[in-house]
Amino acid sequence: MSRSHQAIAVLLVALFGLWGCSKAPTDGGLSAEKLKTVETKLAKLEDDFRAASSARDQLRKKLSQAEETQAELQAQTERLAKDVKIKDELIERRTSERDQTVSQYEGFRKGLKELISKAEESMAKSDAPASPAVPATPTSLTKPSELPVVPELPLPK
Repeated sequence: MSRSHQAIAVLLVALFGLWGCSKAPTDGGLSAEKLKTVETKLAKLEDDFRAASSARDQLRKKLSQAEETQAELQAQTERLAKDVKIKDELIERRTSERDQTVSQYEGFRKGLKELISKAEESMAKSDAPASPAVPATPTSLTKPSELPVVPELPLPK
């Protein structure tokens, strides 16, 4: 093929392409129906978009409320943790005071026991004759026979 034949073929193909593209569709009723369908779908999609955006806004509000609640609960947890720490320190202090008091009480009891045992020992030593018995000399001027007689009372059984 010569160059002129090729140029003519390209020109013909281009002309047929332009003619086909410029030709309007012959089916007028079908395109109007398609247009209504597309418009209906578009209206549904717009309604769905509005519903989704309002749901998104509501969820954002709930999220912000939940974040505020979480912050409040976190602050309350921190306050309670501080209170627990203070109470634990108080318990430890009171426990050490109690232990100290118990040890003082035990020392006091031991001291009392020692004092009681020393007192009992000294009482036992005083009951035993430490020196030989010395006869007592009467200091009164009366004779033993002149002492008043006390009647004896019967002892209960």
